[in-house]
Amino acid sequence: CTLTRHTVYSGAMAHFMGIDLGGTVVKASVFDRAGRELGSCGKRTRLISTTAGQSERDVEETRGLTMEAVAGALADAGVTGGDIAAVATTGHGKGVYILHQDGSFGRGIISTDTRSLAVSNRLLADPRFDAEVYARVLQPLWAAHTATILVWLKEKLPDEYRRIHRILLAKDLLRYFLTGVAATEKTDISGTGFWNNVEGRLDGDVLDFLGIPEIAGAIPDVHDSHAVAGKVTAEVARATGLREGTPVVGGLFDVNACALSTGLQSPDEMTAVVGTWSISEFVTRDISALRAASGRYVIQAHCVPGFWMIHEASPTSASNLEWFIGAMLPDIPEAERFTYCNAVVERTPDTPVTFFPYLFGDDMGAGATGTLWGLQAGTTRDQIIRAVYEGVVFQHQRHLNRLLSVAPRPKQVRFAGGATRSTVWMQLFADALGIPVSVSQATELGALGAAICAAVGVGEFASYEDAMAAMTSTGRTYTPNPARTEALQRAQARFDQAVSAMVPVWRDHVPAR
Repeated sequence: CTLTRHTVYSGAMAHFMGIDLGGTVVKASVFDRAGRELGSCGKRTRLISTTAGQSERDVEETRGLTMEAVAGALADAGVTGGDIAAVATTGHGKGVYILHQDGSFGRGIISTDTRSLAVSNRLLADPRFDAEVYARVLQPLWAAHTATILVWLKEKLPDEYRRIHRILLAKDLLRYFLTGVAATEKTDISGTGFWNNVEGRLDGDVLDFLGIPEIAGAIPDVHDSHAVAGKVTAEVARATGLREGTPVVGGLFDVNACALSTGLQSPDEMTAVVGTWSISEFVTRDISALRAASGRYVIQAHCVPGFWMIHEASPTSASNLEWFIGAMLPDIPEAERFTYCNAVVERTPDTPVTFFPYLFGDDMGAGATGTLWGLQAGTTRDQIIRAVYEGVVFQHQRHLNRLLSVAPRPKQVRFAGGATRSTVWMQLFADALGIPVSVSQATELGALGAAICAAVGVGEFASYEDAMAAMTSTGRTYTPNPARTEALQRAQARFDQAVSAMVPVWRDHVPAR
């Protein structure tokens, strides 16, 4: 593929920094051109959730934490800012971060916010939606979509809506912190719900349908993922140790970043992300079958020229375990809780309890809530912990099964996300899916994907394919146990049946928002 070339770094040894803003943590990592992770530093961001469905963060506070993470990553890697050839950012998709005309920040709304659920359901139910919106944006609208959040803001908080000067997405916010330049890029903007993915442009007719035509003036310039979109400012250089003038490239949506860092290049392979969100994805050159299918699939731009990114997702993944650990294990020292849970699952082969991992939302527009089913007087805490692990796995399988209706069964599923640190959880995924599961040698896969993007952007590699070949590798592959697969697939069928039965119950009891 042909890419626009930028200034080639002339240092003796190129290093690249990726910065990742997820749902709970901002993390910076330093990599060399072989993809080796030399150092990382993460800072947990404070969740603001004072009303039902709210999921926000303080943007100024996040700026300070980002500076600390960058400085910490340089120190951990034992390098200086002069060793960094380029920086790229990644982060959760959807949500919105608001910039005012005077340079101050408005709300920072994370992709797990569900206050616009009624808006998304109303838009999806409109008989004109498929022909006038989905056929152009190729996105079914969720409560997390930037489009539905903006509609909700206009309807519920009109004074705040009128103050919007620029809207930024998560990785755009990080780049703005570093460069002072408000911009976005094509993978993230393609997942907002108002971008015409068929023609690759902002669509005024879609904005009119949504009732937010004035927001067109708040969309910043759109860059390619590998294009240099700004440079590190003097102020940031003083705060972090980065070199003033270091190129900062466009960056990319974290689902695209994980596709890069896991080496996903073929339609007969898939990547799954087990983080705040449950994500299953594949890349393809041809979306004709997807556009002709009866269902609404999530189709968006990919950073690799000629490819599309297809994914199914919901905020139903490892963040459920984080909540459980924090709320239900006060007797276990905080630093030992994840290890404790892994040991529990390993020694607890079965559970009569089913966990529905909808603490932070669902993919059905049902207003589903986190639910434990099958509790009895003799139920143990160990069985509940096992159920939490299984529930996350079963929801991933729901996404995978939906993709398999339009894609070949993969030879393997390449996993990314924090849960890959759990060998017992990865084996559970392999057993439940009945497909080999591979895990990268790298641990910070979102940041690695961003670093790959940075390396391409400054000409260290001629293409994304060359960069992936040089900077990615598989650390371990988990092979399914056929006996466990059979039992878990029966449990999966029970899970799917129960979800279908519960949807009308959840819809009738949506918490006030």
